[in-house]
Amino acid sequence: MVKKYEITNDCKTVDNVKVCRIKALKDINLGFYEVKNGDLGGFIEKESNLSQEGNAWVRGDAIVSGDAVVKDNAVVKDNAVVGGNAKVENFATVRDNAKVSDNAVVTYEAFVSDDALVSDNALVKDNAFVEGYAWVGDHAVVGGKAVVKDHAVVKDHAVVDCRTKLFDSVKVSSGKVCASGDIIFDSQEKLDDYLKGYTSLVEKLKKYEE
Repeated sequence: MVKKYEITNDCKTVDNVKVCRIKALKDINLGFYEVKNGDLGGFIEKESNLSQEGNAWVRGDAIVSGDAVVKDNAVVKDNAVVGGNAKVENFATVRDNAKVSDNAVVTYEAFVSDDALVSDNALVKDNAFVEGYAWVGDHAVVGGKAVVKDHAVVKDHAVVDCRTKLFDSVKVSSGKVCASGDIIFDSQEKLDDYLKGYTSLVEKLKKYEE
């Protein structure tokens, strides 16, 4: 296998971890962006952080460290940070100042941006967007074409799916929310009312796991 990048001597220490900038050894076509042979990328701690196969890439001043893995056609860019045992895979994108940590997974064509945090054992998948200062944590799942943004929180074992849109400081901590794209939950009261009125689409966690 011909390696697609090498680790350079341009290094720095971040949170007591030494990370070094990467350099492309061949052209890499990311679809929306092309990396040329010789282009510099972002920072990784070790080669296992970024697959030598596929078109996965780390750009800008993004950092991938610990046992985190970026693979397939995924991209981590800007000032994003991926650490712990996290995985960013398939066609997923993590950008801006977003952070993915612990055992979290961002996969398929999911998008994590701005100052969003995906942590613990959370899963962001499909075509979902997590942005702003949103947090997806614990064992929560955000999928479908859902949008979680601003200061919204999805945690515990909650599932946010379909075209659900959570804005502002709305919190979901249990059950499943599956709403159409024309419903925007921008207040906790609005979400709570929805949970009461659409029990067929919102299941209590115990029932959902049966």
